[in-house]
Amino acid sequence: MQEQNVRICKGPGCKAWSSDQIARELLEIGEALDLEQLKVCRVPCMKVCGGGASFRVNAKSAIIKLKEVDDVLNVLGIREGAVTCQA
Repeated sequence: MQEQNVRICKGPGCKAWSSDQIARELLEIGEALDLEQLKVCRVPCMKVCGGGASFRVNAKSAIIKLKEVDDVLNVLGIREGAVTCQA
């Protein structure tokens, strides 16, 4: 797995969509799977509010809305218990 920098919004709207919990769970899963390439950063409001917590993988990708940590894992191609490459 190549390095993945995941930025998760910590603005009030995204906190209402459990962005704090999603970030915590993502960090725990990364540690449990020994994914040193996975960097999770909390960032100020991304100005794309509503419909879920905002997150972005690496600097140039689109901002994606998510509602659960599984949504992030799917985008990154990570399954608990195994790491897979996403085409």
